[in-house]
Amino acid sequence: MRRVPAHHPLQLVLGLSVWAVWFVVVYGGTSVACALAPPLAGPGAWNLVNGILLLFTLATLALLLRLAWRCRGASRNASSMPPNDARRFIAGLGAALYATAAVSTAFVALPLLVLPPCL
Repeated sequence: MRRVPAHHPLQLVLGLSVWAVWFVVVYGGTSVACALAPPLAGPGAWNLVNGILLLFTLATLALLLRLAWRCRGASRNASSMPPNDARRFIAGLGAALYATAAVSTAFVALPLLVLPPCL
């Protein structure tokens, strides 16, 4: 599968789409895990359910940050010729949206560090 160029308009929706899928998987996965195999009440936030969700969160963060870095690099390396202004803008805005999605992912994942999954 070919990579989508950093200046493609699809970059403007991919970051928040990845965040939305992560959000549904984390909270839906928590609900399913709590219904099928709830963890023991004793260990608090550090259990298998939160561990798996944190690993998935770290993988999602790594992907979003990698894509943000790629778009940022493409926006800085584009030449200043007028036909490339739109390409530079899309790559720069894509980088900002990927970074926003990464910050949102990290912020929404904070309860995984301190709260038990099944209350």
